[in-house]
Formats: sequence, structure tokens, C-alpha cells
Amino acid sequence: MTLTARLAAALADGLDARVGDRTPAQVRGVFAHGALERVVAAGELPVEPARTAFRIASCTKSFTAATALLLEADGLLDLDAPLADALDVPLRILGPDGRPPTVLDALAMRAGFPTDDPWADRQESLPDDDFAALLGEGVRALWPAGERFEYSNLGYAIVGRIIEVRSGLPFRHAVESRLLEPLGLAGTGFEEGVGGAVVGYGPGPDGWEPLPFSTPGAFSPIGGLFSTATDLARWCGVLSGAIDAGGVLPARLVERMRHPHTSVAGDPSAGGAWSAYGLGLTVRGDGRGHVFVGHSGGYPGFTTRMQWEQSSGVGAVVFENATYTSLTPAVDAVFDTAFGVTDAMPAPPGPPAAAPWPETVAAADALRTSLATGSLGDPALFDACVGLDVPFFRREAALREQLDAIGPVADAGPVSHETPARAAWELRGPLGVIRCRLLMTPHASPRVQKLDLDAEVSAAP
Repeated sequence: MTLTARLAAALADGLDARVGDRTPAQVRGVFAHGALERVVAAGELPVEPARTAFRIASCTKSFTAATALLLEADGLLDLDAPLADALDVPLRILGPDGRPPTVLDALAMRAGFPTDDPWADRQESLPDDDFAALLGEGVRALWPAGERFEYSNLGYAIVGRIIEVRSGLPFRHAVESRLLEPLGLAGTGFEEGVGGAVVGYGPGPDGWEPLPFSTPGAFSPIGGLFSTATDLARWCGVLSGAIDAGGVLPARLVERMRHPHTSVAGDPSAGGAWSAYGLGLTVRGDGRGHVFVGHSGGYPGFTTRMQWEQSSGVGAVVFENATYTSLTPAVDAVFDTAFGVTDAMPAPPGPPAAAPWPETVAAADALRTSLATGSLGDPALFDACVGLDVPFFRREAALREQLDAIGPVADAGPVSHETPARAAWELRGPLGVIRCRLLMTPHASPRVQKLDLDAEVSAAP
């Protein structure tokens, strides 16, 4: 059995059952050296599977990083310049002392900004003037720049604005003229009209609910592109070096993108499994010679994964038209099976001790009280993305069911803070617990962007 056939079989075993349960439709393609060899689809699609356009969400970051590197090669951008110096508007960063984050720090996910999913996924259409106001009012940082990995969409949105400033073109036009058009990626673009775009869905109480497309804006650099199996496989071929695109994107630049710039877990030089972030790409190795490169994408209504094994040039692109389907671990497991990976990935190092933001403490204190009564409390605690992802009335209905399952809350438990932007605690009842976790936005005045409530019933009534 060829390697592409083995990967296709592993994809079928690992992903077929997801259709209907986790996503209304799925398209997956297996490629070698950037050329599609097999395409499999399930669910309702507007056109043939290889030409159906899905939102690729954060896979867009590879295009953003590549465009920034091209501008550097042209002498128009210094990646070692502080973000504030490269921008055309003031940038106020509120956080610990240290050197200012650079353009390269933002591209390598080490600028120190807090994780901002799902807030950033709802910001794509933000007007440029509003983005400038947000930056001027201030954005939060958790860590000094360059110290550790922390996934940040905000950093890529800032780089996107810098690309506009330094190229003299709107961001989308810079990507189109420098990459999409010369590479012949006609099925890739920033609007659904680029091709036969499939509708994205979110789960609802009565089944799948269609979601509207967001339109291009200040946050398009983080995840605004649509693409097809044919185009994304070709893009992977360019990024792997299998397709010679030297006249468009020189090999030395894609090699720089694939380099493990920021460690996530393990150490490539120490043996064993490891993972890291490159520039717009994730990189992981198994310690036995296999290096897997790619990126994930998650957006309202869409989830995507592109991945290949570098030495063989064999990989896959997988598209689902549902919100945040946890596709990445499933695809990683498929690749591990196909390539015989046995070493477990080590856990990432824990974050350094740091005091929580006062707003994080205040939000946790308020929610510890209100959640125990079946209410989310004051809506002003929350960013708008919370209600957009799941309406408040549905959240409260689910909370009341969880409270009924665990019984009267006797103890709200102590609050822990993994980072200054996070809080976690438990609501404990006689029959179980509800584990509560929140994450704050990166605003100067942060709000709750994510609230997870997971019940565990330990005894029958």
C-alpha cells in the first residue's frame, strides 16, 4: 500500500463517523507534493468537492506570514522592528515590563498577548478606524515579548495592518497580488463569491443552524480566506518546497516559515516528540525523523486542518462546515496512525506565576455567585462574542439542567488562575460538580470572552 493510500485509509477510519454528528458536510483531500490524488466528500455541497470553497480560518495566517516575509525581502519591512514602530497608529500595550514585541514576535506567537479565541473570530469585519481606536486605548499582554508561546490572533491582525502600511495596498489586495494570483489559486479569496462556497453551521437545539458569512475587515489577516481542496493542497506544496514557486515565494522564505521559532512542548534537539510554532505554521516532530507541518482553522461555521509530512511531501486537507469541531486532534491521530508515530507528545510547560488581572478576579467573583443560582448575572461582564456563539438564554437553560443534575450548590470552591486572563473554580453539589472556566479579552478593560461549564455527576439521586 502506498503512503497516500495508507493516509487515505486512516482518514476514512478516523473521520468518516464525524459527518452528521460533528459536521453537516466534510471534504478531505490527500495530496503528494502539492497535487491532489484523492478527494472524499460527504454531506450536501454546492459544487464538486475539489472545487467547493470552505472558510479556512486560521490557515489564512500562513498567507499573512508569507506576505510579511516578501515585504521584508523587498526591503519594505523589518521583522525585528517593534510593532509600535511599524504601525501607522499608536499602539499602547498594558502588561509586564520587558522589551516591546516585534513583528517577528507576533508572527511566531510570542508577542505576549493573551489567547483570544473566540473573541477575535468575531472581529473580522471590524472597520480600520475602530481597530486603530482599540490599539490606541490599549491592549493587554500576559508575558514579556519573546518569553513563551501564547496563541494570539490580535498579533496577526496588527501584522495585517502593518502589511497595508508597508505595501501601500489594502491587506487583501497585497495577498491577492503577491500570492493568490501569481500562484494560480483562483479558488481562494476573501469573499464567498470566490467560488462555490458552502454554508457554515452551528449546533442548535433542533439541529444545525446556518450562520452568516462575515465580511472582510481589519481582522481578515487572522482567518478571512476561503479556499478549496485543490488550492489548499497546492499551497501546502508550495510551503513544503515540493512545488518550485521561487519566482513568487522563494525557498529560503518557506524554509523560514517552517522553522520551529517558538517552542510549545518538548525540544527538537533533545529527542522525543516535540511541537513548536513557525511563522504562520505549526510544526511537530516525533523524534524518529518525521516532521509534520501545517495549521488549523476554526471560525463560526467552519473548521479546517491542513497538514503534511515534510520528508515525503504527503499530506491532507480536511474541511468541515461546522463551528469548532475539534478537528485537529482527530487529524493528528490519523497522521500518527499512517506514519507509525508512537511517542506521546509531552505536556507543554506550565506558565510562570503571575497575578491575575483585577478584572479577571472581579468577573470570577461575580460569576461564582450568579452561576450557583442558575443565572449568568450581569451581561456587562461579557463580550458580545459570548452571546453570538451561544445565546444567553440557551446558556442559562443548560446551566439550570446542570444544577439540577448535581443538586443544590453547597460550595463554590477556591478560584485558581492559570494565567492573568483565566480563572477556574468548581460549583459543588451533593451529586457532582460543575467545573467553571473563563477567559478574558485582550482589551484595556477586559471582558469575559469565553465561559465553559462542564458538569460531572458522581452519584445517582
